[in-house]
Amino acid sequence: MIGIVVTSKIDWDALLKVYDIDEEFTEKYPYGEYYRTTIYDKEVILFRTLGRKVLSSGAVQYMIDKFSFTKIVHVGTASAVCDYVDYGDIFIPSSCAEYDITIRELEPLIKENAILELDKVKVTMKYFDGLLGTSDKSLVTNRDYQMVRETDMVASDTEGYAIARVCKMNNVKVTIIKGISDRPIDNKYEEQYEVYEENAPKVIREIVENYLTEVI
Repeated sequence: MIGIVVTSKIDWDALLKVYDIDEEFTEKYPYGEYYRTTIYDKEVILFRTLGRKVLSSGAVQYMIDKFSFTKIVHVGTASAVCDYVDYGDIFIPSSCAEYDITIRELEPLIKENAILELDKVKVTMKYFDGLLGTSDKSLVTNRDYQMVRETDMVASDTEGYAIARVCKMNNVKVTIIKGISDRPIDNKYEEQYEVYEENAPKVIREIVENYLTEVI
C-alpha cells in the first residue's frame, strides 16, 4: 500500500479538490485525517499530518504502523532558497537535511553527516533536484534567508526531513515532491503568506495531475 501525505490544511484541501473528495467522507486519526482510495489501480491512503517536524514524524510512524506502507510520497509546498527556482517550479529533492539543530556560532549550518539521501526517481516531466532543508521555523525573515543562501539548499520546508527520516527508519521507500510556492519578501510575512495561499493549490494540482503517475 502507498501513502500520499501532505501537511498544511491548504495543501490538504487542494488535494481533496483535485480528486473531488468531500471532506466529510475522510476518516480521523490522532494527527489529522485520511482517505482510502484507488489511484492508477493502486490502493492508496491520502493523509494529512499536523505541521512541523515532531507531529509530522509522529503521524507518519502512526500511519506506517496502521497500514504497513511500502512507499510514501510526500506532496507539498516549499519556500525557494536559490535563485534558479521560481513560483510554480517542481522540486524533487535528491537529499534533505535539518538546518535548525546546529550551534550556528561553532558549526556549519548543514553538517555532512546530517544529510539524508533520498530514493532516486525516474520522472520524465521537468523538475529541479538538489538539497531540501527542513526547519521547525518557517523561512520568512531576511536574516534566516541570507543564512540559508550560503548553503547548497534549493528550498526549505518544515517537515520533509522528518517524514523522510521516519520512512528510512522503517525501510519504507520515500519520495518528496515539492512545488515552489513562496520566498521571503523583506520580512513581510503577511505578504509572503498571501503569495503562498495563492500558489499552494496550483502546485498541488500540478504535482498530482502530472507527477504522481510516474512515482507511485
